[in-house]
Amino acid sequence: MNYIKLSIALLATVFLATACQNDGFYYQDVARVRIVGPEVWTLKTDSLQFSFVTYPADTTQKQMNVTLWIMGNVAGYDRTANLQVVTSKTTATSDLYIVPATVVIPAGTNSATFPVILKRALSLQQTTARLYIAVQKSADFEVGTNEQNHLLLKWNDILSKPTNWDSLKEFFGSYSDTKYRFMINNAGISEFNTTTMTWAELQYYKIKLVNALDKYNQEHPDAPLTDETGKLVNFNN
Repeated sequence: MNYIKLSIALLATVFLATACQNDGFYYQDVARVRIVGPEVWTLKTDSLQFSFVTYPADTTQKQMNVTLWIMGNVAGYDRTANLQVVTSKTTATSDLYIVPATVVIPAGTNSATFPVILKRALSLQQTTARLYIAVQKSADFEVGTNEQNHLLLKWNDILSKPTNWDSLKEFFGSYSDTKYRFMINNAGISEFNTTTMTWAELQYYKIKLVNALDKYNQEHPDAPLTDETGKLVNFNN
């Protein structure tokens, strides 16, 4: 009986030790590092998706805060991790992003957060850019697990017709991409919803947009706002 109890205790000890080593991607052999994107955009995956479409026209870039986590013990000195943009898996041109080549993880800490800058361009109204960042071996770190040794960032500025436009037609007329982008850029809000907004609120935004359109056309007498089909933009039909 004592032998059985001793065996069970030993098995439990081994199990707990193994679990502790694996919990939180922990490694004891060598220091490794893994890359994690901001949860609000990545939803705990290795892929980040973002669109500029609901942001005002003067928003020209977006900073994404990405984190490198140590898989192992902290150290009493600064350590450097290497990053690389993998061109074979990247479609974004180099003028559309800023990514550091190295990131310093300070002494006594187990992570470092660094910015990745995604830039806005007219080309993104037609296509989605892809940026593939991979962790590379450095003098201080080996590469972490395959699932988290890279981060794919995808972003665009592509409009799509809101699914509730039929209910919005009473206020803003027929849909066009040009009209909808003008609305986003000039209303001060990015969503128009007949369920959550009152008739008076929607009517207020219609008047605001009509005034903004009149101002635009007055400032561009030789080139009033036209949509992608060549029709003059208006909020009546």
